[in-house]
Amino acid sequence: MNDFHKALYEAVLVAFGKVLAKYNVFAQSAILKDVGKEIIQYLQEHDFHFEEQGNLDDLPRLMTLFVENGFAEALSIEPADKGANYIWQDLYGMAAYKALFDVAENPFLSCPLNLCLYYLADKYNKTFLLHHKSFDLEHHITQSQYELVDKVESSEAGFDPLVLENARLYELACQREAQYRHQAITDPLTGISNRRQIMAEGAQAFCRAQRYDRPLSVLMFDIDHFKQVNDTYGHSMGDVTLCLLAGLCQQVVREVDLLGRIGGEEFLLILPDTALAGAIALAERLRQAVENTVISTDDCPSPRSAFRITISIGIATYRQELPNLEALLDNADLALYQAKRSGRNRVAVQS
Repeated sequence: MNDFHKALYEAVLVAFGKVLAKYNVFAQSAILKDVGKEIIQYLQEHDFHFEEQGNLDDLPRLMTLFVENGFAEALSIEPADKGANYIWQDLYGMAAYKALFDVAENPFLSCPLNLCLYYLADKYNKTFLLHHKSFDLEHHITQSQYELVDKVESSEAGFDPLVLENARLYELACQREAQYRHQAITDPLTGISNRRQIMAEGAQAFCRAQRYDRPLSVLMFDIDHFKQVNDTYGHSMGDVTLCLLAGLCQQVVREVDLLGRIGGEEFLLILPDTALAGAIALAERLRQAVENTVISTDDCPSPRSAFRITISIGIATYRQELPNLEALLDNADLALYQAKRSGRNRVAVQS
């Protein structure tokens, strides 16, 4: 027997591809009907036989076809005040539909059975109104209350708004997910990667250098005498200084370089495919850019209108005997300590 789930997924991909090419828009009744028609035709062509009898009995027959082929473990239909209540046990797609979301970008449209039923109902001048839908994830039960009504009576008013609302909710959910991810990996003050993210990215860069024997350099640096900045100008001005340093770094580094704040006034810069000479050159450009930048104090109560800062930078490069990123960072930390002991505002390389 053919794999119904695989065929169904392929049917949705093919159907949406055809319909997108034809309409380039989703929330229209004609599109929903066309997608349902394409899915049914695809299943017929792949030996999932469904011969239409030309009446409304085609609707429960199609549901039976889906259930018998594993779309759900079981389906029971109970009368409701409006239409019928469909109770699905272990509905296929409560997890798998996520893959279809990426195609349809709409949770309602991503249900293949909905689209097929809508297509069949339309042939008899009917349409479905959805009154209720709920998910009991703990017991794997999905309930949907649909009412089959005349198209003239409904003017399809209950369907397209539902599609649009679901599309809006899905878009908001995607935006919220992206926002949460951004917050989880970003330093809230400077907007660059936080410690957890830069360490994770650095570990991946180290593995690539190790596997392919590629050069890799890291710069560890912090602001010289940063405590004096906070004591003299206040912590708000200290925050401004940290943000300014992050901005200067972003101007100097390449797109492939990885920048993060690892704590307080300490930063880490990871340079994939960069040998020692290139790392030293970049570190000097960064050090000079910071030294030459004037920081205004107009927004804080200070007798001085501006000040400058300097940074000390420690550099370490990948060597085959290093077992992991932590060992490489230890070398960079030692180099940073050396730069501090040598007078600050300078670049030091692991010895």
